[in-house]
Amino acid sequence: ISGVDDPHVFISSGEDVHLPCDNDLHDCKSTTWIYNNRFKHSVTVELIGDGIKNKDTESHERLSLGSDCSLNIKNITKEDYGSYTCRQYVNGHKRGDDERVDLHVLHVSSSSSQTEISAGSSVSLSCQLYSYSYTGLYCDDWIRSQGIGLLWVNQAGDKLKISDSRYQISAPGHCIITLTTTLLNEDDNREWRCEVTQGDQVKTSATYTVKISGISGVDDAHVFISSGENVRLPCNNALHDCKSTTWIYNRFRHSETVELISLGIKNKDTESHERLSLGSNCSLNIKNITKEDSGFYSCQQYVNEQLQGADARVYLHVLHVSSSSSQTEISAGSSVTLSCQLYSSVRLSCDDSGRSKGIDLLWVNQAGDKLKISDSRYQISAPGHCIITLTTTLLNEDDNREWRCEVTQGDQVKTSATYTVKISAQDKTTTAASSVTLISVSAAAFAVFLLVVFCLICRKRADNKRGTYESVVKDENEDKGTYETINMSIPAAARDNEQTDDVTYSEVSSSGKKPVKSLTDHNESVTYAAIRGTENDPRVELYSSVNKNKSSTNKH
Repeated sequence: ISGVDDPHVFISSGEDVHLPCDNDLHDCKSTTWIYNNRFKHSVTVELIGDGIKNKDTESHERLSLGSDCSLNIKNITKEDYGSYTCRQYVNGHKRGDDERVDLHVLHVSSSSSQTEISAGSSVSLSCQLYSYSYTGLYCDDWIRSQGIGLLWVNQAGDKLKISDSRYQISAPGHCIITLTTTLLNEDDNREWRCEVTQGDQVKTSATYTVKISGISGVDDAHVFISSGENVRLPCNNALHDCKSTTWIYNRFRHSETVELISLGIKNKDTESHERLSLGSNCSLNIKNITKEDSGFYSCQQYVNEQLQGADARVYLHVLHVSSSSSQTEISAGSSVTLSCQLYSSVRLSCDDSGRSKGIDLLWVNQAGDKLKISDSRYQISAPGHCIITLTTTLLNEDDNREWRCEVTQGDQVKTSATYTVKISAQDKTTTAASSVTLISVSAAAFAVFLLVVFCLICRKRADNKRGTYESVVKDENEDKGTYETINMSIPAAARDNEQTDDVTYSEVSSSGKKPVKSLTDHNESVTYAAIRGTENDPRVELYSSVNKNKSSTNKH
């Protein structure tokens, strides 16, 4: 017979609980809490001794003593069920009667270990009440004696009936009830609720939320970005501030979940924490994106440690271009393969650009035009899903050229990534040296050429002058004229001016019977400044000038 009425506390796993101590004295320095771990003859564990928490217990971090000497336990697990006793000690002596509290924990689990389940799959949800009474009755016996029942209810709170063909409900024991169903797309984010009732009173309830793979949550977003850039992931379910915001990350659908932001505070134990920050609108900002950052991110809201609403999920797709060469600079004439890959946590229709939602990968030139497979300079192939390669032989003019890969959806470019090729300095130096050598050789050859031409011109001038003098003598013989004198002088200006082939005769005096005739057979232009006869030969006409060229002779 207990001195104080023994209470029964029902709670679902994951919640916090407050176990009352109604026999406390004026303060809690005399209070001791002990726990019988679920079995009548099991070892008793002292959780609190004289008001001080025992740090040797597994659960000590979740325990605290209330101001009324109650025992507070955070984040209840199914292992916490059992019998708890509050005692008072003064000077090492027990005072009064114990107050016992029996804790009953309701827990729901799934037959699937996956966080997301495909539509069309069959899943079994198991709802179990973990219970133990100090009287020695185990769950099945105690439930029967107390009129306690377990049942599944729909979202409206109505009991699911066994006659409903969508569900198969069974109760393999008094403290367990299962529900088996085939999941539909509309079951995404649906809460399946199990209740513990006593008469008409609901003692507690536990829920299990099913997530269907490939189905969007609240305003799911797809963000495309190229490696090396910064990105902002929106949180479309944010509350009035970000103290309730938690960001979680999965590299792949069934990979381990990583908590990046917890209740507005950055988790510094993650590899990427230095690149993360929380925006004023609760968005997740990531600097210097890498291909390993691809995956899906979920923004969650917690109030009083209870999840509020559905997750807002963001799928991050990262485009990355790499080279087959590990060298930073590549020799001209070498063959190089550039690989452009879209990293994603979901399978996209990268090879089906004809569909409205199809994603297409392509290489474009510097003008933004798609490179064609028919171009003999490039070999373009798609060896796998969401990957496209370009192979080419590098030329010197490819130095510092950007090779661009684009991700398109219909006519829209979602993102693009570039790779800059650098030709090795040795090749550029060799090319420059060859150019200098060629220029030097050309210059020397040109100089020799000019020298030869100059010599030929000089020789030709000498021959021309010599020929003119001979023609005069020849004309003298042919015309049988008698020339008293032929006086020729070349003015200094004419002698100095060797750039012209004209020959200027200052004075020609004739005493023959015939006038001097034109040198019509000579190709060069000849200017006679003055031709005068002697005073005794009036037949000779006076010419102020005689100009002769190939085409005509002008007489004045």
